[in-house]
Amino acid sequence: MKRRISAEEPQVGGNAEADSKLAMAIHRGSDSAFERLMERFEASLFRYARNLLQNGPDAEEVVQDAMMRTHRALTVQYDEARCAALALRPWLFKMVRNLASNKRRGKRHQLERPMEDAGDDATRSIPHQHSNLERKQQSARLGRAIDALPVESRELIVLRFMEEMSYADIAKTLGATEASLRGKVFRSVALLRQTLEQEGVSHAL
Repeated sequence: MKRRISAEEPQVGGNAEADSKLAMAIHRGSDSAFERLMERFEASLFRYARNLLQNGPDAEEVVQDAMMRTHRALTVQYDEARCAALALRPWLFKMVRNLASNKRRGKRHQLERPMEDAGDDATRSIPHQHSNLERKQQSARLGRAIDALPVESRELIVLRFMEEMSYADIAKTLGATEASLRGKVFRSVALLRQTLEQEGVSHAL
């Protein structure tokens, strides 16, 4: 089951009906269905974990742990009704969030180091009219600005704008209300814009 996770894999979304069918297929013992789940979600979960942990190897370990727990839950621990009703995407992100939180608690002293290889993964939406060099420079500045955010703000920016998750799914992932999340996202965006202005980057979310 262990394989190298690449942040360069395409980001793929989904819908509730397709996710429910996928969970059910895994529950019924389809190995190919679990492979499809990994192809569909693994790279996004890795990006999310890496933004939370600011460490690639730790993020990879968390996601691989999450994949093993997912397989066990869907094939052994959950019955058919629970699998059919499962909101798969926010459930997966919530699992990764909890595992990353456990990992972070065990490595408090390493939290302040810069995210390794932040690069362009977090910054795909820089305007195309700039030259390649300008885009790379702006991407690096945006990456640094995101890295500099508090953990909660960074997490919300990742879920809402990088993973394009709905407020409903973010609420399920974080265990919060949509109303409270909208205010927190607004404040996180304002904080990011302030940081970007200090970096000299013009970027609208």
